[in-house]
Amino acid sequence: MDPKYAEISENCHIYLICRRPGFSYDPFSFVYEDGKIKGDLVYKAAGVPHKIPFEREFALYDGAVEVVLSPYPHREIHTLDQNGEMVRYLPATALGIGLGIHVAERSLGDLEVLYVGQAYAEGKRTAIDRLKSHSTLQKILATVQYNMPDDEIFVLTFEYAPYRIISMFDGMAKNPIKGEVDEKRFISIQNNPLTKHQQICLIEAGLIRYFQPEYNKIYKESFPASDQGILSACYELDFSALAVEINTDELDFSLYSKTVRAKQHHIAQFDLINPRERLSFFLLENENAGPVIRADVISPSR
Repeated sequence: MDPKYAEISENCHIYLICRRPGFSYDPFSFVYEDGKIKGDLVYKAAGVPHKIPFEREFALYDGAVEVVLSPYPHREIHTLDQNGEMVRYLPATALGIGLGIHVAERSLGDLEVLYVGQAYAEGKRTAIDRLKSHSTLQKILATVQYNMPDDEIFVLTFEYAPYRIISMFDGMAKNPIKGEVDEKRFISIQNNPLTKHQQICLIEAGLIRYFQPEYNKIYKESFPASDQGILSACYELDFSALAVEINTDELDFSLYSKTVRAKQHHIAQFDLINPRERLSFFLLENENAGPVIRADVISPSR
């Protein structure tokens, strides 16, 4: 990995597993001549095949003397040396992104969010480290290959900047918190900053609750449902709302799920002023999928 990208990768602790139609090369139209690759990229949408013509310069490096397509389903171009050994490869997906096909055809720029996860381990574990041995990723890969053989998996990793506290004054609020209680509440939030790990957990929880991905079993209905030790300080702080943003406009891709329409910029917002909303915020699920309510959390009847 290029050093500048490796540095960014070291700070990426949030990852999304997504899917979209998969690309392959049409073996009947593909040719390599005059230092160029030409042919059609092929994909299927709802089982209907589509072709997109391409042509681009393609130089041979590192002793390569031949250009061939990989075996069926022809998802890669391979360059071979004199011994027939592969030197380099170019996936059809990478070529399509390089040509900006997902920008010209917006339906190819929409990624369905299947899973949201995080990796931290005291800051020593990155999203890529986590994905090297990830049972859910393997399950998704197997399931998609079986149920949606025309699709492919994308993994996006994200770096999040430190959070910001926003204070608001509402002169129209009914039954507002007043006096010393309100002051202590505000000071408590300021003087007890969230750790990096707590921030990552809240980001993960917010994105899961927002997208409601198919393969997330934690946080899907009850938020947050993470390790109570990690988020205990978050429970104690009396913040009134949470907002988590995710932005993919630099990639020219949009994110969507079965409950959220495709956009490049999403803001997951959770209002925690209402007692019932605040109660649901702190719900956990037990082994029987029933609600577990923390004893130190205010409920509507208390």
